[in-house]
Amino acid sequence: MFKKRVMLILAGCLMLTGLTGCQQQKDSGPDYADDEAMEIIAESVMARADLVDEYEKEGVDTTSMKSLQSYIDTERDHVDKLRTRVFEDTEMQESVLAYINTLDDADKVLENNPVNSAEFYKEWNSIYDKRSMLLKEFVDKYGMEVDEAHQEVLDEMIANGAAATKKSKIDDALAALVASVSFEKQNDGYGLITYSAIVENTTGVDFENVSMTLGLYDADGVRAEDAYIGTTSWAAGERVKFETVSEIDAAETRISIDYYEVAD
Repeated sequence: MFKKRVMLILAGCLMLTGLTGCQQQKDSGPDYADDEAMEIIAESVMARADLVDEYEKEGVDTTSMKSLQSYIDTERDHVDKLRTRVFEDTEMQESVLAYINTLDDADKVLENNPVNSAEFYKEWNSIYDKRSMLLKEFVDKYGMEVDEAHQEVLDEMIANGAAATKKSKIDDALAALVASVSFEKQNDGYGLITYSAIVENTTGVDFENVSMTLGLYDADGVRAEDAYIGTTSWAAGERVKFETVSEIDAAETRISIDYYEVAD
């Protein structure tokens, strides 16, 4: 009787252990995508590059709308699964979703612009810059790799990403600088108003051929006129006087950057 009782207790313990083990396996946590996301994105980059090579060998127009759409779709076939995956590293997840979003943005550019238009090239190149900046982050921060056959393609994109990142920082610095500028008004008494401002280049960057638009707004916030201001050179730390004349007595002025070059 005692032996039978011991066996029942052991059996109960085994059952309890088994149930506990199953419960632990069931509650082991989310299936995080962190350890496979970079491999998936690398595969998408290589698949896209392979498709370009295939089209070139077959004599297919690699810049046609159909070809460009197929590049987007090929990458999406690989990375789309990451849209709904859970990540432990939220920063990685944000960057991965941003990368997937560049494919969606590329779709919209194709839908809304003829592929031979200036607007298309501007927007398409902007997306390429964003994509290559993110790939640079994936390589530098998360160790993303491609095989040897595709390394040259990735290296070119990383180099573009570095250049685009540098330009983005300069864009932001210059935009922040001019946003803080206040123009003084001087009325000559004959209906002409001079707008002038002395601005110090605090960006740390030497510029050439800086072109800006000064928007003149009335009291209702309506833009009444655009005036163009600029300079052929603007060294870091240098103070430059920007000036323009108009018949508009603006209640507010706003500056936007049209074009600039970084001095060699």
